[in-house]
Amino acid sequence: FNYENFINNSKLEYTKEIAGIDEFLSAIDFHYFSSVKLNNKHITFNSISLVLEVSCNLNLLELLAHFNTGRWGNSGKEDSPLHIALENLDLKNQYNIDIEELTFFLNDTSIVIKRIYNRSISTQVNDIFKQIAFNYVFLTRGLTQKPYEIFVPIFEDYIGNIEADDEQLNMAPKSYSEFWGIYLDKDDEASIYDVNKNTYVS
Repeated sequence: FNYENFINNSKLEYTKEIAGIDEFLSAIDFHYFSSVKLNNKHITFNSISLVLEVSCNLNLLELLAHFNTGRWGNSGKEDSPLHIALENLDLKNQYNIDIEELTFFLNDTSIVIKRIYNRSISTQVNDIFKQIAFNYVFLTRGLTQKPYEIFVPIFEDYIGNIEADDEQLNMAPKSYSEFWGIYLDKDDEASIYDVNKNTYVS
């Protein structure tokens, strides 16, 4: 075992460029009417996790209207444009590539989506926006408040147990349709929204 070679090879891995990343970002730009930035990437020996920021010059209600009519975030296929672009990117690289975190910065709110399992963001992003649209009246407390940050999802164990240990806090939710963290414009602290019950629990 040559330690020096191991270190040099490690450096090569960690500084490795991602083949096709520009085309991937351009595809997201096009389908989501946005400007996309690769904010970070976490590289291990067999995988690359991306942290993406998508800036879109729309308000949340405008975005939902375009999404519902198929003009925003629609590839004309069953899969989201994000998932198709990610699959194409993955094919061009020898390592598994996934999205660890995806943030949509809109004119009036930001939506932060965290990965909960492999390909969870790219396969579920359309369903997340459908859920936001369906829950919009409830999210805004009957259209009386505006959300300026939406975190999808939050950890259920943390809700019922403020003193939960690290192992409990690291347990990922099984779906994006459980609990979200939401900052509303008239509140100082985040509220917890129960997606299944269409109501706030705090």
